[in-house]
Amino acid sequence: MIRFTACALLLLIVAGISWAAHVQAAPKEEQLKLAQQVRDIFEAKCLDCHGPELPRPKGKFGYVLDLQRMADNADYVTRGDAAKSELYLMVRDDDMPGEDANVPPLTPEEKEIVKRWVEIGAPGELPAGAEKETPATAETGGIEMPTWKRMIRWIGRFHPVSTHFPVGLMMIAVVAEALAWWTRRESWMQTVRFLVIFGALGAVAAASLGWINAYFTSYVGSSAAILKWHRWLGTLTALWTVLCAVLVVMSECAEGTPERRRFRGALLVGATLVSISGFLGSALIYGLDHYAW
Repeated sequence: MIRFTACALLLLIVAGISWAAHVQAAPKEEQLKLAQQVRDIFEAKCLDCHGPELPRPKGKFGYVLDLQRMADNADYVTRGDAAKSELYLMVRDDDMPGEDANVPPLTPEEKEIVKRWVEIGAPGELPAGAEKETPATAETGGIEMPTWKRMIRWIGRFHPVSTHFPVGLMMIAVVAEALAWWTRRESWMQTVRFLVIFGALGAVAAASLGWINAYFTSYVGSSAAILKWHRWLGTLTALWTVLCAVLVVMSECAEGTPERRRFRGALLVGATLVSISGFLGSALIYGLDHYAW
């Protein structure tokens, strides 16, 4: 037991020394200077989407000026290692600010400042009495986006509202299909066909708008992973609803036939996919725990 404890302590000491060596030492003056520069950069380039005053900041990331809190979040910053820090990678690759922001990407000099800040441990302490206003040297002017690009971005913003149609139609189609099975009435089967066909058209439109909307947005940390799943699962869902539409019109898909049973199974899967895709879309705004009691 004593030997095990000694080994554990030795490993902790080695790990601590390794981490300390990985985080480059920097004088206190440099830490304060870099922290102020990084805060000024974030204030100039990130407040539009991640400002603390926003009711719904992107990715639930609304504390961009709180350097200490941001550095403590392992989803964004890996102290001492810029190559593993999602925050730095996003600004390095010009994923942040996104295409929908009214400010230009970070300059090469600003990117190097953010990189150095992470490498010295992402200090959060600011100089005493430091100016909190955006420095005059920062580029805060908006970028004049071409008219055609602005039009495409505007069209993509209809993605959230467009998702309500395929979700509602596919869910009602499940209820209508249950009634068709129970009553054996042709009228209900016709209703199901109508709902599924228009649901498929709506799903394709919503998925297309989603890809456009995602191009002009930026998310970091866990929200970036949610966006990835939402995007690809939403695309799969749109294709699946098209499959359901094909099955429902195949050979009239009469009750009691194998075609009808295949369609019914596909419809249930499609309704499930629609629900999951909708949940992930909501999670981009409210977080994965937005249904918590």
